[in-house]
Amino acid sequence: MQISVSGKNMDTGAAFQTHAEDALNGIVNKYFDRAVSGHVTLEKADAGFRVKTRVALSRRIELEATGYAHNAHAALDAAIEHAEKRLRRHKRRLKNHRNIVTPLEEDDVLPVPMLVYAAAEQLEAAVMDGEADDMPPVVAELAYDIEMLTVEQAVMRLELSEAPMLMFRNAAHLGLNVVHRRKDGSIGWIDPRGVRQLNS
Repeated sequence: MQISVSGKNMDTGAAFQTHAEDALNGIVNKYFDRAVSGHVTLEKADAGFRVKTRVALSRRIELEATGYAHNAHAALDAAIEHAEKRLRRHKRRLKNHRNIVTPLEEDDVLPVPMLVYAAAEQLEAAVMDGEADDMPPVVAELAYDIEMLTVEQAVMRLELSEAPMLMFRNAAHLGLNVVHRRKDGSIGWIDPRGVRQLNS
């Protein structure tokens, strides 16, 4: 797996790059044979450093993890540990999961436009520049692929990412569903159809 390492407004150094490549390759290869690529980003945080890792496990599945610590190498180790826990849980679920979606259905991805509000950092920058008073909320239009998944597959995808929610087409009835992270750390499932059955 090819891994790129970069620093946000800072130099990472050769030792950090080698440590990042070895550690990330080590845990990914332990659980997945054909990961596509990986990226590690180092940046300064309030009381130390933040390391973000992102690995494309396949064309559609990405693993994200973040670590914080007083020094860069400890932050990297925290991110790697976080990523390994997610990978281990995902692998365990895959072994126990009986896939009921056909390969044809898995390739049925529908592009749907989504509206996303500007990130908090952008809004904070606008406030500091004095532009926020007459500025409406910033909205960006993105293309978002709605995949055909079972509820269990959707939960596994959400657990691998750091996204707050995932919309998917439920393989059981083809309706749109959402899984999301709740404040207590558990995962919620929204099915507008509820327990209603199709009347044919």
